[in-house]
Amino acid sequence: MSSLLNAARALLRPTPPTSRVYRDALIGLGAGGVGTLLMGQYWTRVAPLVAGEHEDESGPPQPDTDVISPLGQTHENGESSTAAMGRHLYTAITHNVPEKGTRQALSEAVHWGTGVLGGAAFGAVLAQRQSPATGLLWGAGLWLLLDETITPLLGLQDGLRAGNIKTHGNRLGAHLAYGLGLGLSAAVLGRTLPK
Repeated sequence: MSSLLNAARALLRPTPPTSRVYRDALIGLGAGGVGTLLMGQYWTRVAPLVAGEHEDESGPPQPDTDVISPLGQTHENGESSTAAMGRHLYTAITHNVPEKGTRQALSEAVHWGTGVLGGAAFGAVLAQRQSPATGLLWGAGLWLLLDETITPLLGLQDGLRAGNIKTHGNRLGAHLAYGLGLGLSAAVLGRTLPK
């Protein structure tokens, strides 16, 4: 009977993680913000150069040509995956469809939320190995797992064969920029903040 009571106490009052885990997750949270900022700069400054200035994107957005999701296409034509996720969350909570200005804000919120939470996970998982190199690997892993696999499987963006090599290259480049900012700032914060 006493072992049953001890087990119940352990469930009701679990041993909290060490303060080191919290510290590293908070460092990762802040570093995720830096990485997200750097990713945004990549999309603004580098991605247009990679895509080329002469690509013709005139006309209305076309439906997916490579839907791999069992749910079907869950984003609207021309809608980014973060905008689609924000729209779905907003609709689920409010039972209303967001207006255009709200959609842009929701897209930014999903983008930043994903970036900082990915950074917190990086800090908690790779606490002792935070560096620009591990940040780059983390960014590449997020690109492969989230951008190239889960997002298309949820129907939040076009399937893998719908984009060209420049599209996939830009997505990888943006995630590598995120990882570089994440790893570098986490390493700096980890060394300068008190333990």
